[in-house]
Amino acid sequence: MRLGPVRRFSVIATFAALGLLSGCSHKSPGTKASSSEGGAATVALDSPHSWPMYGLNSAHDARYKLPAGSSAQSVDWVFRVPGAVPPDMKKADIKKAYVSITAVRDIVGIPIGVSVVDSTVYVPDDNGYVYAVDAGNGHLKWEFNALNEIMTTPLVAGQGSKKLVYVGGGNSNFSYTQAVKFGVKGSPVVRGTDISGIYALHAHTGKLAWVYHTKGEDMPTPVIDHGMLVFGGGDGHIYGLNAASGHLKWRVPIKSFVSMSSGTTYHHLVIMAGTHPNALYAVNAQTGKLVWRTAPQAVFSSSMGDCAPAQARGIVVTQFERKAPGKHRAKSVEMALDAKTGKILWQTTLGVGGVPPRNKDAVPMIVGGTIYTGSPVTATAYAVNLKTGRILWHTPLKVKMKAAPSVSGTHVIYPVGNGAIFVLNRKTGAVQARYMTHHGGFGPQNGVVIGQTFLIGSNYGWLYALPIKTLLAGS
Repeated sequence: MRLGPVRRFSVIATFAALGLLSGCSHKSPGTKASSSEGGAATVALDSPHSWPMYGLNSAHDARYKLPAGSSAQSVDWVFRVPGAVPPDMKKADIKKAYVSITAVRDIVGIPIGVSVVDSTVYVPDDNGYVYAVDAGNGHLKWEFNALNEIMTTPLVAGQGSKKLVYVGGGNSNFSYTQAVKFGVKGSPVVRGTDISGIYALHAHTGKLAWVYHTKGEDMPTPVIDHGMLVFGGGDGHIYGLNAASGHLKWRVPIKSFVSMSSGTTYHHLVIMAGTHPNALYAVNAQTGKLVWRTAPQAVFSSSMGDCAPAQARGIVVTQFERKAPGKHRAKSVEMALDAKTGKILWQTTLGVGGVPPRNKDAVPMIVGGTIYTGSPVTATAYAVNLKTGRILWHTPLKVKMKAAPSVSGTHVIYPVGNGAIFVLNRKTGAVQARYMTHHGGFGPQNGVVIGQTFLIGSNYGWLYALPIKTLLAGS
C-alpha cells in the first residue's frame, strides 16, 4: 500500500490496527527518478563512507573534499520525490492542494539536508518515506515508509553488510491533552502524534534492521558516537541506544521537548537544545550523565529548540530570539558557549525584524574560526568571529533563510526561502552569483557539497544535484 503526501491520519490508524508499526521498504532496482534531468552517463561520485550527525560533523561543514589525485567531479540531475508538487502547478493551486488543508507549517517535501555515503544520496521526506538515490545519475534504489513525517538527516554507519541508515519519524503536532498543559506552569509537554520512533535500515536494501518507538516525536537528527546513537525528541528525554542493535542503554530526563535542535558533539559530549523550558543540554554519550545545562535569559517562544548548534575549537554556537519593541518584532541573537562547561562566552544581536513563523532561527556553520549563518528575522547573511562574536560582514539578501550555509573554496552558499541559491565571497560577503531554482524553496533544508557538486532538497519535494560551476554562472 502506498501513502501519498502526509495528511493521512486515518491511514496511519489503519496501519497501526494491522500491527504494521515497524514501517516497510520497497526496493526499486533500476527505477529512474521522476523528472530526472541531466546527462545519461553514470558517475561513481566519490563521497564519505559514513555520516554520523547533522551537517556531517560538529561544525556543520557538510562538504567532502576529494582525495588527493582525484579528478574534479560533478553531476547534474534532478530527482522528484513521488507525490512532490508538480513542476507547472500555479501558486494558488499549490496553496489549495498542499497548504490550506494541512496544519500550519512551512514544509511540504524534503524538510532537512540529505546525506551522501558511498555514492548514494539518502533523502528524507515529510510524506513518511526515506529514499536511497544513486548519486551519479539520480535513479531511485529503494524506499522505506516510516509511517510518519521524516525530518532527520539520514545517518549512516557500519561496515559492509552491517552498514545501517538511521532516520527518525515524528511530527510537530500536539494532542489536545498535551496542548492544554502549556497553560499549567511547570508542566512538561509531549510533542508529536501518531507513530514516532528511530528506524535502522540496511543501507543496501532499505529493509528494516530494528526500530525503537518513543512517546514523542523524533524529528531532530541523532548523533552517532563510538557505537552509541544519541537523540532527543518530543517526550522530554535524551536517549542513548546501541547503534547496532537498537537496545536502550540509558535515558535521561530533561523536561524540555527537543524540536529541530539536532545534536552536535564535543569529545564524548552530545549537545542539543530544548523548548519549554528553553535550555541547552550536554550529555555524555557513553554514560547518559547530564554534564551541563544552560538556560539563557529572555528566550522568545520556541526559538531555542529550533536551532541545531554547531561546535568548533571547543566553542558551541547557536541562535535564538528575544522580543523587540513593536508588534510581532524580535531580535535575532547569536550565542557562543564553552563546550566543556556550558558557560556563555558571548552574545551578539544580529539585528531586529519581524517574527518568523515556525522554525525561528538559522543554523550556524563554522569554518576556519568564522561562523557563517543567516537570520530569518533580518533576511541577512552573516560572518561572525567565532572567538569574539564580532560581526565580520553582513549582506542583506532580502529573503528569509534558516539552513546552515555551505562552503566551497572561496565561496559560501546560502539557499533561501524563495528558491534562490546565493553564492557569496567568504572574505567580504559580496554577492557573486544568484541561481534560481524552480521547484519550491528552502527553509531548514541545508545543502551538501560533494567535490564539485551541490546537493539540496526543496520544500516541494525536489532534490537537486548541481555543479558548483552552474551556481556560479547564476540564472
